[in-house]
Amino acid sequence: MVAILVLAVMVFVPRGSSLGGPLQASRLESAATLTVVPKTKGHPITFGLPVPWNAGAGIVELEALVPLASNGVEMVRAAVVPLGSEPLPTAKGFPPKVGVLEPLEDFPIPPGASDVDGFQIVVGLKGAGSVPAFALVYRMGGARYVTVIGHGAMLCAKACEDQEAVEAAQRSYLASLSPFVAGPAR
Repeated sequence: MVAILVLAVMVFVPRGSSLGGPLQASRLESAATLTVVPKTKGHPITFGLPVPWNAGAGIVELEALVPLASNGVEMVRAAVVPLGSEPLPTAKGFPPKVGVLEPLEDFPIPPGASDVDGFQIVVGLKGAGSVPAFALVYRMGGARYVTVIGHGAMLCAKACEDQEAVEAAQRSYLASLSPFVAGPAR
C-alpha cells in the first residue's frame, strides 16, 4: 500500500525534485487539517490553503499546485494571496468576490522567520468527494522541490457524511508519505 501511495506522489514530482524543502511543514501528518464544505451542489468553492514561511536562505519561486489522491474533487485554478494581505476564508463560489489574487506561477516568496511570514494559496475546487493533500512545486536557486501540504478538503453536494472516515484516511495517507518528506525544523 505504501509503495502505491509513494508511486502516486512520484507521478506528480518532476524529475530532479526533492520531496520537502524550505516550504515543508516539519510534521506532515500531525499538522493535517480537513475543511468540510457541505451543500456545494457541484458548484466551485474557494479553499484557503495555508503554507508555512520560507525557511530557506533564498527566494522561492512557485511553479504549480497539484491535488494529491483526489477522489471526486477537481482543481479549477490556484492563485496566491499577496504577501502581507489578510487570508481569505473558505467560501462557496470561485473566484472569490473579495481580495486580490496573484498568479501562482513564478510568484516569489522571500525567506521568513515565523508563522507571520507564511502565506496563503487560494484554490478553486469543484465536485463531490475529498482531496487529502496538495503538492506544491517550486524552485530555489538551481534546486526544485515538491512540498506536501497536508491541508485537505471534503466537498459534499448535500450533507457531509463519513467525515471521521475521510479524516482517518487523510492521516493514514500523510503518515505513509512522511518518511519520504524532509522539512526544516520550525
